[in-house]
Amino acid sequence: MPVAALHGLPVDAPSALPYVIRTGEPQFIPNQEDYIRRWPHGAMLPYFDQLDSGYAISITSLSPIGDQPLGAWLVTYESEHHSSPDERALMGTLADLAGQALKRVRLQEARVELATALQKTMLPTLPEHLPGLEVAARYRPSRDGLDIGGDWYDAFVMPDGAIALEIGDTQGHDVDAAAAMGQVRASMRAIAAHEPDPATVLTRTNELLVTMDAARFASCTMLHIDPDDGQVTGASAGHVPLLYARDDGSHSIRELPGGPVLGVLPDADYSEETFTLDKDAALVMVTDGVVEGPALTLDAGMERAGTLAAQAVHDGLNAEETADRILDAAVAVNHLDDVAVLIIRRT
Repeated sequence: MPVAALHGLPVDAPSALPYVIRTGEPQFIPNQEDYIRRWPHGAMLPYFDQLDSGYAISITSLSPIGDQPLGAWLVTYESEHHSSPDERALMGTLADLAGQALKRVRLQEARVELATALQKTMLPTLPEHLPGLEVAARYRPSRDGLDIGGDWYDAFVMPDGAIALEIGDTQGHDVDAAAAMGQVRASMRAIAAHEPDPATVLTRTNELLVTMDAARFASCTMLHIDPDDGQVTGASAGHVPLLYARDDGSHSIRELPGGPVLGVLPDADYSEETFTLDKDAALVMVTDGVVEGPALTLDAGMERAGTLAAQAVHDGLNAEETADRILDAAVAVNHLDDVAVLIIRRT
């Protein structure tokens, strides 16, 4: 059947297919003569001289969504065809199944659109024009489920002018995980405004999550960076280590002190350490989906990401370009988890 005959056809057109979609009444048309008799102005008329004279059409409507028509199941035959009662029943069944499948597809599309919009609102805008520093972040959703998850990052200027950075992973990759992630991120930012030390922020956030009885835990790393001298104070709540990439092409894996994941132990205490971020060096913060998966162990993934980061810094790439390179490394782990990358580079 010529597709052009149906392209752009309005649902109120005086033709067989729009009629079925509009009314839900099936049409079984055994030949061209019957089509012309029923639909003297039908969309197929201009094409009949290209088709066999016995051309036949069977059309049944897809099950609607409420009062809204969804479409139709259309079968064409190259010669005259009189549909039997069994064929007509089968057409109705197939149309009903197709309609149900299309409804599920549309529902999933709506859920994905909602999830994507929710994720975008939850991922923060990074601060711009930081003197002596570059910051960049990337996020990629899980390949298993909705385009949403529990990984997050944040970067903001503290009241004392220092830069706070955090990256974390809330259990799960669904809407509930995203909601829990939003609570954790907002809590940490609010606490940091009054308690700037990373260890204290993690301790207070853990207390809050335990009190909320959220039934979800989260790993996290938080850094506090002085842009003037590059002094970094950091703590970790059961999160994967930092990567320290230098401009000479070398790198190291830095395991921060801290404590357990957030939201599990009510009396958990966290510690921190201070070190210096050298000029032209970068700190790379990732979630485990970047460096661990079915195809790669955590140690191998950390080493691979560290090598990529160090090469990027050595090549003079900026933080944005380095973040892209690290995110691409996640492909090597064949991950299903969502992933996040946060990079701070001292210039």
